[in-house]
Amino acid sequence: MLEFRCSNCSQRLVVREDRAGRVSRCPRCKAEVTIPQASTPEPVVEIEDDELTLITPAKPLDGAMLNLPDERELRERVAERQREEERLLTSLGVRRGDSLTGERRFAWPVDVLLYPTSGPGVTVLVLFVGAHLLSELVRRFVPLVGRAGCVLVAVSFIFGLCAAWYLAECIHDSARGGTRAPEFVGAGQSEMWSRVSYLLAVCIIYFVPFVLCTMFAPGRDAIFWGLAAYTLVFFPIGLLAMVVNDSLSALNPLFLLGSIFRTLFSYIVLLIVLAAMGALLWLGSQVGMEEEEMRPFWLEAVGLATSVYVAFVLAHVLGRFYWRNADKLDWGL
Repeated sequence: MLEFRCSNCSQRLVVREDRAGRVSRCPRCKAEVTIPQASTPEPVVEIEDDELTLITPAKPLDGAMLNLPDERELRERVAERQREEERLLTSLGVRRGDSLTGERRFAWPVDVLLYPTSGPGVTVLVLFVGAHLLSELVRRFVPLVGRAGCVLVAVSFIFGLCAAWYLAECIHDSARGGTRAPEFVGAGQSEMWSRVSYLLAVCIIYFVPFVLCTMFAPGRDAIFWGLAAYTLVFFPIGLLAMVVNDSLSALNPLFLLGSIFRTLFSYIVLLIVLAAMGALLWLGSQVGMEEEEMRPFWLEAVGLATSVYVAFVLAHVLGRFYWRNADKLDWGL
């Protein structure tokens, strides 16, 4: 006879030697076990049955293990734990964000254009546009020299960094299923600078070459169109990958090519939409491009507000692309 232990529950078992190497089931836990080969024989009780037999009787199950709470009690325990977590977060000054479902309230063409119309979105839009217009008013009507002019430039630069960071947050929130501009939550300088520096790296790799070409070689030759195609293809997906991954892999064109091929049709549609909205953004920036002295201030305000609004919508469309193709892209958000 062969004596061994079940590999699943460690119950001691015994079986005839001619059953060695076969697969059977443990009488205690019902798990499949492979009967080992014969080893040093030990005196055991002879049995007639071919099936596995318990050497020691199974211990009865503890009654306390079967005393499980009912469904109502479980729900009450979960609710109480959630209330405790909310009280703890409130005491720490942290507010839990609403769950994002990605469901649109209106038809998608309308809902996309309404993306910046949330309370935080409108507030941020007014702050950014107002700060820029205020600096423009000061610069146009108040003579600034020396340190005062440097301070104005520094303030404008800081607001530009904040705008870039918030647009990245719009992309990230839309990639998670958000359909309205998110709250402008506070962020540390290191976190903000890390995000902005990554975005600047993407711009340098995928956008700056085209800008330099238009500045120093204004002709429409093969190099111009090649760089234009390079920027159009890689800049949107690189920006999205940097925001979602927060990794330098977004600077690798081969990594981006793989993502593009996995979502080829959707990405072509995205490029068409971005190109159309980018043209609208460019038109908004061109409003009132006459001589500064002849340009009405209100016209400049309208052009700036339109440009910022369209930039918010562009950020949402880019983030929404990831939300719809997350399984194909598999970037881990």
